[in-house]
Amino acid sequence: MDKKEEFKAFVKENPFLIQYVRDGKKSWQDFYEMYDLYGEDEDAWGKLLNEENKSTVKSNNRSGGYLEELVKMAKNVDVNKVQEGISSLQKTLGLFGELFAAKKEGSGKKEYNPRPLYKRFED
Repeated sequence: MDKKEEFKAFVKENPFLIQYVRDGKKSWQDFYEMYDLYGEDEDAWGKLLNEENKSTVKSNNRSGGYLEELVKMAKNVDVNKVQEGISSLQKTLGLFGELFAAKKEGSGKKEYNPRPLYKRFED
């Protein structure tokens, strides 16, 4: 296995590195160079591993974190705007309903009586 594949496997084992790149704290190049120099040595990666452990402890201590975020989002909702949106949607649906009802009523089938083939206008 070449060095790149080993690095990819290392990143899969330590997915917190992805968050560092997404947050802009480090680049993949920085991580690769560190891996190239030190390999998987815990002394070299110790600081990052310690930070990761601290963040996981913090996230584990937050009981109901998702519920708290949901409550925060609910507090920021403007009820008047939601009501305006619902009433606008109701009006739109009512308009479509009227259009389809009118189209259905107006689409009564008219009888088609074809003219006899050999009938002339004066006959």
